[in-house]
Amino acid sequence: MKNNNTRAGNKYLQLSELGSKLNLSFSSHLGLGNKIIALDGLKKKLLVVEIKNGSTHSYIVELDQVETISIKKTYSSIKPGELNKKGLRAFLKSIYLQFEYCNKNKKIVLPFYERETDGLRDLSTLERNAMNWQMILSKMTNTQNISLNEKRQLLSAGSAGTVKND
Repeated sequence: MKNNNTRAGNKYLQLSELGSKLNLSFSSHLGLGNKIIALDGLKKKLLVVEIKNGSTHSYIVELDQVETISIKKTYSSIKPGELNKKGLRAFLKSIYLQFEYCNKNKKIVLPFYERETDGLRDLSTLERNAMNWQMILSKMTNTQNISLNEKRQLLSAGSAGTVKND
């Protein structure tokens, strides 16, 4: 057990060191298997750090360039009548946070739950974490209920005094 705590401590130490190098100050963070996500709320940046086989890979999600943040769930195939025997959760394969940038060609998918690596008993907690982070990050980017195009239309309509219908 001490070994697990040491490994977890090393992950957070690496996160702290990387955050310092990138001049980020984290207001919250969350461990997701071999990944850690950390939010710098003031700079609107989400740092994702993955530690695998002793090497560290990281990237930053620039929240001010994100148009939408959504939760995506994937399910295995369901045969007729199986839902009468098992609940929908039994077929859930993964839960992701998906970041879609204003440039429609760019998407980032961040896994919160993957059946192959996460236990079913952790599903409720990981699903709740995904929903909480989606809500927090959406509020930070003001993308919860309005798209960037709608924002532009509202801004231009406000300056022109009329609403455009495209």
